[in-house]
Amino acid sequence: MEYITIERTVYDAMVSALKDCSAALHTAISRLSHKSRDEWIDNDTAQAILRKTPRSLQNMRATGAIGYSLMNGKVFYPADEIGRLLERGHSNV
Repeated sequence: MEYITIERTVYDAMVSALKDCSAALHTAISRLSHKSRDEWIDNDTAQAILRKTPRSLQNMRATGAIGYSLMNGKVFYPADEIGRLLERGHSNV
């Protein structure tokens, strides 16, 4: 087993940053999962939120894993679909 030694201030800063990140993630999941079906997220934003490639999202659409709509030739996802996927992915971690 290997040990790594770091200063307490560095450790505290890392823990604080992780807590902030966790809180931001929970806030985002909560907001997305409680939005009404009328709110839509564009494809680029969905890719960033879900950390998926364009091809991955295309496969998800083709298999019915995610609901979507085409508006003026652009792909949009209902906010509750993005929230559902985040919750499912977050609960598996």
